[in-house]
Amino acid sequence: MADSKTATGADDMAAEGTPFRRIRMDDDLWERLDEAVKRADPDSNRSVIIRRFARWFVGDIDEMPARPEPRRPGGNAGGSR
Repeated sequence: MADSKTATGADDMAAEGTPFRRIRMDDDLWERLDEAVKRADPDSNRSVIIRRFARWFVGDIDEMPARPEPRRPGGNAGGSR
């Protein structure tokens, strides 16, 4: 599916006037997401990654957001999921 917006430009910052959305997420997962985003792209943030994932999920883009390298060998750096 063609992507009408670039992966970086459209998602880096939400357009002014974009409605604020609330999501529920465990505090531990929220913090691990922040750490993972910083490892994957120090110039990004959680909101950018969540928007990119949503755009991938609904089929607007073909490429999922890149995952960072694990914090430690074994991949499951945060314990059980």
